[in-house]
Amino acid sequence: MGNLPSRLGYQPTLGSELANLEERISSTLNGAITSVQAVYVPADDFTDPAAVHTFTHLSASIVLSRERASQGFYPAIDPLRSGSKMLLPRVMGERHYRVAQEIRRVLASYEELKDIIAMLGLEELSQADQRTVHQARRLERFLTQPFFTTEQFTGQAGKLVSLEAALEGGERILNDEFAGYPEQALYMIGAVDEAKDHET
Repeated sequence: MGNLPSRLGYQPTLGSELANLEERISSTLNGAITSVQAVYVPADDFTDPAAVHTFTHLSASIVLSRERASQGFYPAIDPLRSGSKMLLPRVMGERHYRVAQEIRRVLASYEELKDIIAMLGLEELSQADQRTVHQARRLERFLTQPFFTTEQFTGQAGKLVSLEAALEGGERILNDEFAGYPEQALYMIGAVDEAKDHET
């Protein structure tokens, strides 16, 4: 383009050029454009200039995580890095907002505790922190879902989970209803009651 590169090899006009592109994807009196953009984040570095400039324009983002994929959690969506500007009580409703925020709080607390667990072990945590860890691990597994497109590879039938079923499952796990069930009982299921088919 004839421009000298600046930070990390990007042209100095990166921000303004991305802004010009994103401004064209807008709503008018005559119509609206909805765009789904795939953004590659180099080395999972969310401070990369291309990622920073792009994410500021998006109303929602779904972040795919290599770490979650390596742990066998599919879809490999990072629930803490993903988000939507529309997740507000007046838009989604009080219940949806409350459950989503509580799940994010529990998962964030678990992330903070991982280093302590690695050094000292789970037994050294307080009862409240242990409860948080158990809730988070069950939520992580409940947020998985078998795909219809992978049936022939996994041997597991694909499942659709309604919003109502997802919210109900999240609420019941947060209320410790499944504390007596093994974590694996919540892995790759549909509605949360399917966990009860596993032996305690």
